[in-house]
Amino acid sequence: MNNLIELLKALWEIGILPALLILAIVHLRTVVDGNAKMQTVLDIAEKAVSWAEDNFDGGAKQKAEALKFVSDELLKLDKAHLFTASEVDTAIEWAVGKMKGMI
Repeated sequence: MNNLIELLKALWEIGILPALLILAIVHLRTVVDGNAKMQTVLDIAEKAVSWAEDNFDGGAKQKAEALKFVSDELLKLDKAHLFTASEVDTAIEWAVGKMKGMI
């Protein structure tokens, strides 16, 4: 046990442990920011799917309107540049699955 403490103390003193801690913090921040970003588009997608379901008939029309809704909302929030078309499409498919009770 004392050897482990001495090793950690030595790593701290030569700067390796602080560098690893900084890398870990940066990585965690990236993960959290990415989750927050995706949560934004998922929330909007849920609203879009519900709105499209209530206002339009037919799957293709509903999906097109939901895509437009999400795009418009992301533009209003100045976040459209953060998402690819594939991410938006995946969010809508997830929202449809959730609405149908598959998720």
